Amino acid sequence: MSHPELRIGTVRHAFPFSRGLLAESLVNAGADTAVAAAASRRIEQQLRLARRTLVSPGELQALMVEVARDLAGPEIADAAAQQTPAFVDILVIAKKGDLPFSRGVLARTLEDAGLSGKDAYATASNVDVRLRRQGVRRLSAEEIDRLTEDTLADQYGEHLRLTYRYLQHNRGKLGVISGSSAVPSPFSKGILVQSMLAAGVPPDVARKVARVTQRDLRGTEDRLVRRAAIRAKVEALLRDEVGPDVSARYRLLRVIRRPPRPVIVLLGGVSGTGKSFLAAEIAYRLGITRVVSTDSIREVMRAMVSPALLPTLHASTFSAWEALLPPGTPRPEHPTRETLIAGFRDQVQQVSVGLSAVVQRSVQEGTSLVLEGVHLVPGYLQAESFAGALVVPMLVTLPDAEEHRRHFESRNEETGASRPLHRYMQYFREIRDMQDELEALALTYDVPLLDGLTLDESAEQAVDVVLRRVMVALTPAERRALLGDDAEDLYVANRERS
Repeated sequence: MSHPELRIGTVRHAFPFSRGLLAESLVNAGADTAVAAAASRRIEQQLRLARRTLVSPGELQALMVEVARDLAGPEIADAAAQQTPAFVDILVIAKKGDLPFSRGVLARTLEDAGLSGKDAYATASNVDVRLRRQGVRRLSAEEIDRLTEDTLADQYGEHLRLTYRYLQHNRGKLGVISGSSAVPSPFSKGILVQSMLAAGVPPDVARKVARVTQRDLRGTEDRLVRRAAIRAKVEALLRDEVGPDVSARYRLLRVIRRPPRPVIVLLGGVSGTGKSFLAAEIAYRLGITRVVSTDSIREVMRAMVSPALLPTLHASTFSAWEALLPPGTPRPEHPTRETLIAGFRDQVQQVSVGLSAVVQRSVQEGTSLVLEGVHLVPGYLQAESFAGALVVPMLVTLPDAEEHRRHFESRNEETGASRPLHRYMQYFREIRDMQDELEALALTYDVPLLDGLTLDESAEQAVDVVLRRVMVALTPAERRALLGDDAEDLYVANRERS
């Protein structure tokens, strides 16, 4: 049985536990990143050992201070106790009720003042850190503006402070209504730009289209617009700026974000290919909130079944072959390819049971999912697991062996050697042989390969694959309902590219 979800908050309002927020809080208190990461792992372990499913922010901060005192010393522990941690909202006083302070909202305002996206977010983060280190829990919008102005003056000079102040008192407002909801949300150029970037729109064009869209839709007074009107405006501008193909791709991406059936993205690949980072990036670009690793499913299954019963399950995929050796047989330095693949397949078959259950649950809930891991072998998951879903399998590969080695070395540095480099290098030949086997199966089962060496290249390639395959998998009725008169033209174009 899997661990119950650990959440932070109260019975009435809670959100998923995040080691990242704990680490961020400790870094804000002065801890280095390695210590912050270690402390956050220990905190999670203590909560799970105590079988906690809900922890209040106050309890979590107290536990964070206790662990920080042990790992980082009294000075950082005291700073952690006095701050407003990252898992506690700083509330902004508003006429219609308090609202959480948002770095993203402040960053978009700073972009309007002339900062680049990167500098705007860095400044907003600086403001957030200053508030948290001071232990601020609630403040007015005017106080935020004053602190932001001071931060701008310190970093960029008086001119930018005055520019920001002018925009705060003279900007128009634009509210966006989605579907049947009567509650408007703020128009965001940043979110609009990101959605266009995911569709392959060049950054300068995306920013221009977002600015023109905001300018044309925003009046001199408060105004509400339908999200459909924004989409129509953006599509028209994209047709003029970069042509109908990119405009159509943007429309398809909007379909993926609100699909008629859940989208299940299967991202396979051997260790060290960057699947985890890529899965998170793909999920972000497609608006999918759930990312599950097959390693986590394997860990749950290991907790339920003893090594004596299923020895290959308790090994790494590249060393599972060792569990198949008869007792007393000397262990060779390297297995034959047949022996290696036999151990690998044995573990994959076992883990596939858990994978099918996760996919079926996602389909039942109507929730899209990105599933990543070495156990996603073409041809192993049964078709009935995906009934009612739009399934897109892909395989991440690194054709160049030296680049693959460098991936392991980088990961070793980034994780503080929590996943020892020497172990992966010891089995590097086996890992490469497994990749060859996966590539052969991918060819047999028509699974696309993602072999870009950068995260952006691979993510762009993956989004393109998802768009094409989902378009082809939609029924004619679904295509017409989602895409209108252009449905069949888009279907034919994507079928020819698939």
